[in-house]
Amino acid sequence: MPSIKVLVLGILAFFSFKQVSQAQFRYSNSYFEAGIMGGIMNYSGELTNSIMDFKHVHLAGAIFGRYNLNPFVSFRAQLALGSLSGDDKDAKELRNQIRNLHFRSHLFEGSLNVEFNLLGYRPRGHERMISPYVFVGIGIFNMNPKARFFDPTPGLGEDWRPLRDFRTEGQQDAFPDLNLYNKTQVSIPMGAGVKFAINSHLNLGIEIGFRKTFTDYIDDVSNTYMYDALSDQYMYEAVGETPYNAGFFGDKSARELMADRTPEYVWEQAVANGTTVDPFGVYLSDPNNYADYETYVVQRGGKLQRGDKAQDWYVFTAIFISYNFIDNGLVGARKRRKRKAGCKSSRF
Repeated sequence: MPSIKVLVLGILAFFSFKQVSQAQFRYSNSYFEAGIMGGIMNYSGELTNSIMDFKHVHLAGAIFGRYNLNPFVSFRAQLALGSLSGDDKDAKELRNQIRNLHFRSHLFEGSLNVEFNLLGYRPRGHERMISPYVFVGIGIFNMNPKARFFDPTPGLGEDWRPLRDFRTEGQQDAFPDLNLYNKTQVSIPMGAGVKFAINSHLNLGIEIGFRKTFTDYIDDVSNTYMYDALSDQYMYEAVGETPYNAGFFGDKSARELMADRTPEYVWEQAVANGTTVDPFGVYLSDPNNYADYETYVVQRGGKLQRGDKAQDWYVFTAIFISYNFIDNGLVGARKRRKRKAGCKSSRF
C-alpha cells in the first residue's frame, strides 16, 4: 500500500509540475519587441473645430521598443515626431474667423506606456495571433508655436515667427502674475488599438492615441488680449511697445499685430469687397479705417477674450510593424552566450 501511495503521489506531482511549467511558459515567458509607426497627427484647441479636424492633419512617425511581460501586459517606450496646426480661417463660427489667429508647430514626444492586451497576445507558436489592447502612460513633448509674420520680406516667401517671443497675452509685463509658458510639457497618452501577428516574429497593428496635456498654449491662445477693461485701453503702449516700422502700420506695434490679427481680417475683407487696393500697412495707417475694426471687434465677442477652451489635446493615429526577438533574437542570443560561457570546451 505505501508503495501505491508513493506511486500515486509521484504521478500527481509529475502532472502538477508539468502544468505549472506550462503555465509559467505560457503566461510568464517575456520577450522584447521593436518597431516603427507611421500615421497622422492633429491637435484640438481654440483654433480647430473638433478633436479630429481633418483640415489640419499632418504626417507623423515613431519608433518604439516593447517589453512583453506576458500575454496580457506589455511596457512600451516610444519616440514620436510630427507637427500640429490650426487656423481661424477654417472656423465654422464667424466670431472665430474675425479673430483670425493661426499657428503651426513641430511636436517631438517621448513616452512610457503600459499596454493591456484584452484577449491575451502570444505570437510564439501561433497561440494567440490577434488582440485588441488599451494603453495609458506618461509623456514629455516639445512644441514651438509659430505664426506668419504680418510684414514678410519681399522675395523671401512666408516668414514664420515663434509666438512665444511676442508674449501675445501680456505674460510677465501687462499681467505680471501670468507666467510665460514652457515649450516642453507633460502629457498623458491614452488610447486603444488592435495588433495581429503575421508569424511568430512579425506584428502589424493600428492604434489611436489621445494626449491629454496640461497646457493651453500649444496654439499660443489661452486667455485674453492685452486689454485693461477698467480703462478701456489696450496695454501695448503702457508696457513700452512702439509703432512698428516708424508707424507704417499706424500706431500698431509688432507685438500687437501678432497677438491681434483682426485688423488683418478687416483689411482682407476690404480687399475682397473692392473697397481698397492698399497694402496692409497703408490701410492701417489711415485712421478712418479703424471704425471698421471696432465693428468687427464687437462681432468677435469684444476686446478682452482671446481664447475660450480648456487645455489642449493632440492625437496620434498610426499603423505599425514590429519584430519580436524570440528564440533566435536578443533573448535567445543572450541565453546562448550563457551556455557557451558555461561550457569548458567552448572556451578554447
